[in-house]
Amino acid sequence: MLLAGLRLGEACTNQPVKGNVITVDRQRLPDGTISTPKTAGPVVVPQWFADEYRSHDFTRAANTVYVGIRRAGRKAAIDLTPHVLRHAFATSLVNAGCSPEVLRRQMRHHDVSVSLGFYVHTTTGDIEGAMSRAFG
Repeated sequence: MLLAGLRLGEACTNQPVKGNVITVDRQRLPDGTISTPKTAGPVVVPQWFADEYRSHDFTRAANTVYVGIRRAGRKAAIDLTPHVLRHAFATSLVNAGCSPEVLRRQMRHHDVSVSLGFYVHTTTGDIEGAMSRAFG
């Protein structure tokens, strides 16, 4: 989720992979059935991630993944959920300098204002860093 911006139901379903592109075309619902995703489309991931994804065991229930992520968050003393990982993905793309259009496509949103307005989180440090890079 952190490296592909997938929603929980999408991450718990074996999506088609070609090269380093995951094509999101299905999701697993809470009752275990497979359905069309909220938004479909390609997501470019690092090659090593695509290789790991191909060998992943997709038999785990979404609830098991959710509980594991929450447990990892508690151990690190942070509030961590699959959706928080999706927000972190969007914020990381922006912090890496990607364009709004790249962000929109990777998040599979129809409108970039959703990606920028709801998913990207900006801190005072982000603003100070941008000003320092721009103006020294």
